[in-house]
Amino acid sequence: MFSKLKTEPDRVIWPQISLGLVEDILEKASNCPFCYKVISELGGRNTPSVGRDRAPLSAVVSWRADGVTFNTISHAQAIHFPTVALLQGDPTLDRKSLDLNNWGEEYDSDDSEPAAEFVVIPQVRTAPATTTSRATGLCDVCRALELSAERFIVLPGDKDTGDESDKLDISLGLVQDIRKKSTCPFCRLVIAALGENEVPAKIDGEMVHVLMSWNNDGVDPLNEEDPASRSIPQIRILRPYVVKESGRFVESDRLPNFPEITLVADDAPASAASTALLVRPIKQDQIDFKMVKNWLSLCERHHGKSCSKSQLFDHEITDPASEIPSFRLIDVINSCIVRGPIKSKYVALSYVWGKTDFLKALKGNIRTLEQRGSLLLPNMSDRIPLTIKDAMQLVRELGMRYLWVDCLCIIQDDDSVGKTDAISKMDHVYGAAFITIQAATGIDATSGLPGVRLGSRGRKQVLEEVIPGVRLGYKWSTDDFEKESVYHTRAWTFQEQELSRRSLIFCGGQVFFTCNEAGEWTEDVVCELDTETTSSDDDDDESSDDIGDFEGLIQKYSALALSYQSDIYNAFAGLTRYFKKELKANLCHGIPDAYFDWFLLWTPIEPQVRRENTPSWSWSGWIGGSWPRIWDWYNRNITMVRRAHRKRTWIIWYERVAHNSTTCVRVWTPKNHSSSSKPKNFYGGAIQDRFPLNCKKTLPTPKTLNAAPEYYRDILSPTPRSGFLQFWTVSLTFKLDEPQSSINSRKEHDNKLRRVEFFGRDGQEIGIVFIPERWYTAHVPGEHEFILLCEGRDQRAGRGREDEEKGWKYMVMLLEWHGEWAERVSLGSIEKDYLNQALGAGPLWKEIILG
Repeated sequence: MFSKLKTEPDRVIWPQISLGLVEDILEKASNCPFCYKVISELGGRNTPSVGRDRAPLSAVVSWRADGVTFNTISHAQAIHFPTVALLQGDPTLDRKSLDLNNWGEEYDSDDSEPAAEFVVIPQVRTAPATTTSRATGLCDVCRALELSAERFIVLPGDKDTGDESDKLDISLGLVQDIRKKSTCPFCRLVIAALGENEVPAKIDGEMVHVLMSWNNDGVDPLNEEDPASRSIPQIRILRPYVVKESGRFVESDRLPNFPEITLVADDAPASAASTALLVRPIKQDQIDFKMVKNWLSLCERHHGKSCSKSQLFDHEITDPASEIPSFRLIDVINSCIVRGPIKSKYVALSYVWGKTDFLKALKGNIRTLEQRGSLLLPNMSDRIPLTIKDAMQLVRELGMRYLWVDCLCIIQDDDSVGKTDAISKMDHVYGAAFITIQAATGIDATSGLPGVRLGSRGRKQVLEEVIPGVRLGYKWSTDDFEKESVYHTRAWTFQEQELSRRSLIFCGGQVFFTCNEAGEWTEDVVCELDTETTSSDDDDDESSDDIGDFEGLIQKYSALALSYQSDIYNAFAGLTRYFKKELKANLCHGIPDAYFDWFLLWTPIEPQVRRENTPSWSWSGWIGGSWPRIWDWYNRNITMVRRAHRKRTWIIWYERVAHNSTTCVRVWTPKNHSSSSKPKNFYGGAIQDRFPLNCKKTLPTPKTLNAAPEYYRDILSPTPRSGFLQFWTVSLTFKLDEPQSSINSRKEHDNKLRRVEFFGRDGQEIGIVFIPERWYTAHVPGEHEFILLCEGRDQRAGRGREDEEKGWKYMVMLLEWHGEWAERVSLGSIEKDYLNQALGAGPLWKEIILG
């Protein structure tokens, strides 16, 4: 419309032309160059969308011959002016006068300075329906807090900056008394923030008190090393918490951990430099899809290569369509299953199946499911669980086409290599997905995604107007909902979380966004200012050198639940490539082969139950959490761990190839093994003369096992074998009996496992083991066989002294024999000079078959 105008120098034509509501222009700015320019001229991310009277603002432009000027005025005034419709795409404006070509270059350039600073922040709403109208004024206790909008803002020069320790000194009274003050808006807000009806008034016979502390949130402005400090000023928050009369914290999985109360963003005073980290009112009936799309846009534009790879890997994941021949996707536009196109942009769903029966892809129906519109047919649609239906709708709302869901994209009754191959490559599926939807709410696939459908949010946001014009709300995090979430207890969903590069997490009645750079963006907090990437796009080698990263994955996964114990390897398979690439190790029934000895030294976190059809020597052989703790008793540095294995071990580990075979192969072979003429240990280190025994025999003897169990196929290994280890080591016999000393060097097992001592030839206490109650009842007291595994420590030495000889012991395994093969019962340690305390014939060099 402007291109036809004839202008004269310095003459204003149509002094005010309305461009529409600022809020609408902000939403379009991430995709429209002209909208981007308008907002940039008006002040960028700090452009207000409402005036001081809370009336919405419109953007207006004054057209001059030498260019344009922009401003904001009340929308009530702007509606009287000519209007330009700002559409996505190319505005109908004079490109020469407005220089749109340059604007497009500025908008599209990843290297331009304005683009790096510009952030679109979804605007707050001025009249949320959740603000309580019951307020008749603060009670005397809350009035003494002197709450005001200014108290929640940290201004330059304020002394309350930095990360000072909490001052836990504000008492709000007993829970039962606070509940009675239902007319006080701040008391209502505190109880709601603490968990509403879940907050106990009395526990263990003690009355419960509510205390509160003032704290700061955000980046310390004095921390000049943090680039985010330039754009995210600190705010103040109130953290309520509950304690017993004795002063002890109330611990409950049903209560949030220190919820944060702060100011509602659009009630911020004029002195506030930003509304970042303040509470944002949310839509009550449905999630804000525009906001979610904006998060994705910000991540793509500002985070660069960092978010193009999964959390675990330092490289982009190979396209699953080229890695998995059977790779399929749901086409949510045509409502059918399709073969995944090469380099397709898709969303993955992570959810809990549960016990319900629902539609699955099978050999008998896959042809039908691949027909356009098949998922809309009543006999198909009625069997699609709500979580999957909501995920399909969400993908449409995000403007995308493809969704990966395991039950429909993997043929479930396929007994060929197709299903196994797909399961073993979950790192490709979730690592290559543009984003993963985490259905973290509900107990099964019928629970849905709260907020996707109109009126399905569930939990409502609570805001309270504590004084006229000042509303407060509370902020929760995803951590507050994990405690009772079935999703976070399931083994299958663990790798799906670990492998994803971006996630939309549905829990607590709203949606959270996470990626490799954004800590946690959420609907109810103004959080989008934190967009500056903290890692270099050129940094392509970020390999972990912390053994604890790998032990942590085993520890977390081993404690999770499986509906079918036969899935113990399947649900961990996607992580095997992480061990292969970063640790340079394959997994042998869950144990990294290149660090075999020390990863065998895992200990139970809790009482465990034997998992049938799995080897006892691996954590995979037991139901319950296991703790491989090399990082704890030695050192985190992988280079040091690798070097120590070459010095502190002697067993040459072999694994029997198959159930009925006598053939054995080495579990792992170092690269230079065949080129060396000198005898080496398992890891390529020099052979040491440790024991007063003839230890030359190390090769396995051909033996046939009778009535031995057949274990689950080890899909974690590139060469799956039987799971029975065969090796030579020192065998010792000691007597197990009740403990004579009160010293407990392993307090983490108190009241969980039975502490038993083992004694030597002189009746001397040799060491301690912790054993299951059932085994204790059947076998203690009594003489039992132990084997030496390797050298290790009970606890870490001082820094720099880990490799000094003091503190090193022989790690031992208590065995239970089943004819020709044995199983692990427990682990312990003995001093190196206690070998002569062995009962019977003393220490023996013996061949062991361990299952």
